[in-house]
Amino acid sequence: MTDIRIGTEARDVDRSADAATADTAAAACGPARFAEVDAMVDTASTAAKAFRQLDQRQVDAIVEAMVRAGIRAAAELAQVAIEETGFGVFEDKVVKNYVATEFLYDYLRDKKSVGIIEEDVERSIVRIADPIGVVLAITPVTNPTSTVLYKAIVAAKTRNAILFRPSPVAVRSCERTVEILRRAGDAVGLPAGALQVIPDAAHEVTHYLFKHPRVDFIWVTGGRKIVALANAAGKPVLSVGPGNAPIYLHRTADIKAAVVDILISKTFDASVICPAEQTCIVDDAIYDATVAEFERMGAYLLTEEQSDALAKFAFGCGDTANLEALGRQAPDLAARAGFDVDPSVKILLAPLPAELDQLDKHPLVREKLMPVLGLVRARDVQHAIDVAVLVTEHGGLGHTSAIYANDQAVVDAYSLAVRTGRILVNAPTAVGALGGIYNNLTPTFSLGCGTWGGSSTTENVNYTQLLNIKTVSHRRSPPQWFRVPSNTFFNAGALENLRDVDCDSVVIITDALSEQRGVVDEFRGKLRARHIKIFSEVEPEPGEATVRRGVELLEAYQPDVLIAVGGGSVIDAAKAIRLFYEHPEKDLAELTLPFLDPRKRMADYPQDPHTVRLVAVPTTAGTGSEVSPAAVLTLHDRKETLVDYSLVPDMAIVDPLLTVSMPRTLTADTGIDALTHALEALASVFASPYTDAFCVQAARLIFDALPRACDDPGDLPARTDMSNAATLAGLAFSNAFVGTNHALAHAVGARFGIAHGRANGVFLPHTLRYNAGLPTKFMPAPGYSAYIATEKYTELGRIVFGGHEPGESRRRLFQGVQDLLDRVEMPRTLREIGIPEDEFLAALPELAMTAFQDLSNRTNPRMPLISEITTLLRLGYYGDGDHADR
Repeated sequence: MTDIRIGTEARDVDRSADAATADTAAAACGPARFAEVDAMVDTASTAAKAFRQLDQRQVDAIVEAMVRAGIRAAAELAQVAIEETGFGVFEDKVVKNYVATEFLYDYLRDKKSVGIIEEDVERSIVRIADPIGVVLAITPVTNPTSTVLYKAIVAAKTRNAILFRPSPVAVRSCERTVEILRRAGDAVGLPAGALQVIPDAAHEVTHYLFKHPRVDFIWVTGGRKIVALANAAGKPVLSVGPGNAPIYLHRTADIKAAVVDILISKTFDASVICPAEQTCIVDDAIYDATVAEFERMGAYLLTEEQSDALAKFAFGCGDTANLEALGRQAPDLAARAGFDVDPSVKILLAPLPAELDQLDKHPLVREKLMPVLGLVRARDVQHAIDVAVLVTEHGGLGHTSAIYANDQAVVDAYSLAVRTGRILVNAPTAVGALGGIYNNLTPTFSLGCGTWGGSSTTENVNYTQLLNIKTVSHRRSPPQWFRVPSNTFFNAGALENLRDVDCDSVVIITDALSEQRGVVDEFRGKLRARHIKIFSEVEPEPGEATVRRGVELLEAYQPDVLIAVGGGSVIDAAKAIRLFYEHPEKDLAELTLPFLDPRKRMADYPQDPHTVRLVAVPTTAGTGSEVSPAAVLTLHDRKETLVDYSLVPDMAIVDPLLTVSMPRTLTADTGIDALTHALEALASVFASPYTDAFCVQAARLIFDALPRACDDPGDLPARTDMSNAATLAGLAFSNAFVGTNHALAHAVGARFGIAHGRANGVFLPHTLRYNAGLPTKFMPAPGYSAYIATEKYTELGRIVFGGHEPGESRRRLFQGVQDLLDRVEMPRTLREIGIPEDEFLAALPELAMTAFQDLSNRTNPRMPLISEITTLLRLGYYGDGDHADR
């Protein structure tokens, strides 16, 4: 709303009494008056406390009574407003009073505002409404009764006491409105003091109230100066901004309908309502026809001299508008500006320059709370949009705009460009922005303008903005899953199942050593494929270049089946090769984007059916990659993990006969890797009864079979147990994931070229003790209701090693891990592996950060701090000696 000034000469209303009252109030504004104000605020505070005790039924009864009283008094209050302010249209003020009562009540009817107002059973969320307390309401001269009706009813609906501070030239309108509402409310239980008026004209009283400790909230409808003062008060404020609504008539607009709408809106209460149309931008193609229609329907096109005279009268004093120009009928306004028009004229059309630099300087480009409409001829759509943007920057940012068009693309372009909270399409702004008449906007007399206009919201303000809404969110454990490949074949001779694979063209992915050992030859006689191609370029810890070469081979060969034969590196590479072959548009960096929760991650993996089936045949017993959704690749000396169930092979063939030729070192490395999978998945925050069963069985088998497989490579029962254990552990960590031990192993392994299982073995004793201790920080995990890692270790220790007391069972488990590491001759420290101390210490800060950022940490039972990761890295290098905590 525009700031206004009182004219030098009173025409219809004698305001000399107002000025005298203001002078008297200013003189009387001292300690005694402030004490009286304090008493009124205290009464309101007491009323607010009493209001809190009322239930929804009681509140709704009060609201209904106030609304009925307001409706009955709609005409009386409109007359009071006309008599006191001297401007506006009686009939339209009656309509506004109905909107502020009848339309508002229709919206508020049956809406909850007390206690529990919403229950979202599916999301386990309950919302509870709480009142604010004491609201200080600033009300304007332009809507002196409708705004009071609206704010008082909304305050009652939300159980807030409200103190009205009306415009000094609309005090009687406010007092009469409050008197009517209070009498109706008192009869049905409105707390005493819940509705009050503080009528003083002195600005000091307003400033005092803005800072008052018992005023909880300031709700301002008024000019820019009062809004700025309220915003600077240091309290929660709900304010509005000025309106300077541009409207665009595109060449596809219905001219006759648009002109009628605009005349309805621009003449509504003599245009003293702030969302009223201010500048009409018309396409060149329909400009002349539009002006002719305006004139036919009762508008008057001003000459340049008349426009200048009007601008001087209305805005001759600079930033403020002349109060004597506001809310006048068009003929009266013209006469006051010094020229005559026919008494039948509805609005004055003021042609404005089309060039933006000239328009920017024109006095009539601003908000005109009078029946004056600016006219701009637009060259094209972009020019029209540019004009609309410029108009809003002259006091209309965030408020209201409109477009008349039957071209959705134009509507969209306009809506994207113009920064207003309300953009009305083919509807009048003055009445339309209030809501409930021409559209489904929320009924209001408080139009938020967002941060553009210095407000906190762009919404049509209503009851929800006067509530403190508490959200009661019940703990909710998200559903978990257990996903496995569709087919897993195991035990000696499982390779025979290849005979049942329907295939024509096959690519076998493996490593050079496996091909040299003749492992691939065993597949040729078992496959029904006519064409078999070998890709044996996979190296340990494969990188992106290897994956890209594999993709190129598949693009050239177009297989229907892909068979990965080898250890974890081979199977991981095959997963990535299939992924990027089927979806070359995907980017590795995007798919390895870090995440906190796999269910909410940003990475977008393809979920459409595969065009190539993947069969995973492990030749080692440890990685579990044949059943896992993960593929670990090495990128620039750093291990990155692709994780998604779309990566899981379609078939896993776990034949222990393929592992018999594994050397002792590889048997030990992969076996310890499998044990680490079982122990970390067991304590994971994503662990479940399903995964626990696999972890326990896998660990039990490994403790027994790994030493035997290392001692006697040809011990087929031991090899069978290890192969099954590795796959069982893989199934467990595929659904529960792993933890910090893997994060450490990934960082160190990639930096120093250490086999993954060996790196896992170095850190395993230390991370077990770490997770069994009291966490410095707990990992946020809704499904992990208590810190039970210690209990999990105890349970596993009792099953595998016995023990009567929890501490004893846990000690036996940890000692069993130590003994197994020694038994299979695993190095116990990084120093023992041969990493120079100076290189380790130089790399330590980077290693700690790399391990911290590793995805494996996300499911560790305790949240690892950087300092704790550093300590674990030191323990991994020095062991348990004196140097570990340096």
